Amino acid sequence: MLELLVLGVVQGLTEFLPVSSTAHLLFAEHYLGMARPGLVLEAVLHLGTALAAIALFWPDVVRIAGALLRAARRPALLAGTSADPYARMAGAIAAATLVTAALGVGLAEPLERMYSSVRATAWQLVATGAILLWHRERGARGAGDVTLLEGALLGAVQALAIVPGISRSGATIVAGIALGLRRTESARLSFLMAIPSILGASLYGLKDLGSAGEMGYTPAQLAAGGAVAAAVGALAILLLVDVVRRRRLAIFTAYCWIAGAIVLATVR
Repeated sequence: MLELLVLGVVQGLTEFLPVSSTAHLLFAEHYLGMARPGLVLEAVLHLGTALAAIALFWPDVVRIAGALLRAARRPALLAGTSADPYARMAGAIAAATLVTAALGVGLAEPLERMYSSVRATAWQLVATGAILLWHRERGARGAGDVTLLEGALLGAVQALAIVPGISRSGATIVAGIALGLRRTESARLSFLMAIPSILGASLYGLKDLGSAGEMGYTPAQLAAGGAVAAAVGALAILLLVDVVRRRRLAIFTAYCWIAGAIVLATVR
C-alpha cells in the first residue's frame, strides 16, 4: 500500500507538471529500491490522472464529445474550416491522438530499452528544461483555432513523451505556443490532448489486471493508488495553469536541471 501511495503522489504531481512523470517514477523506484510496478500498476496510476483531467475540464470534454458525435454523421465538421470551435478542437485532438498512437506503437520496442538507464533519463530531463525556455508567447490564437495539420504536429510532439525524461505537457505546451496559441490556451489544449492518449494507454495496460494479484497487490491498494494519483493530479493541473498564466515556466527549467544534476551526481 505504501509503495502505491508513494507512486500515486509521484505520478499525480508529475503527469501534468512539465517535469516528466516517467522520469520521476524511474527515479523513485531507483532510490526507494522498488522494482518497476509493471504495466498494470502504471495503468492504474495513469487512469487516476486521466480522471483528474476529465473532471477539471468536464465542460470542454462534453462539448468535444458532442462535436465528435455530430461528426460521426458529418465528418466534414471536424475540418479546420468548421464554424464551431469545439468541432475544430475535436478534429485537432483526434488527429493528435492518431499520430501519437501510431508513433507510440511503432517506437515502443526500441524506446523500451531506454527505461533501463536512470542516467540517460536524467540527461533527457535536462533536455526538457531546455525545451521549456522556448515559451515566449507568439500569438493570440485559441485552442479552437488549431487545424488538423497542427493537431497532427502536436500529436508527433506528444509522442516524444515516450522517451523517459521528456515531459509530455512541457513539450506540447511549448509547441502550441510556437504555433501561435496563447499560453493558457496551449496549456488547455495540452491537457485535453492528454486525456485520450492516457486513457488509451491505461486501458491497454489494464487488460492484464489479473496479474496484479499475482504481484501481491489487492483491489483496495490499486484503488488507493489511483485515487491519490487523481487527487494530486488535479492539484498539479491547477498549479500549472497558474504558473503558465503568470509566465513562470522557467521555474520548471531550473527544477529539471537541478533534479537531473542530482541524479547524474548520485547514480553510476
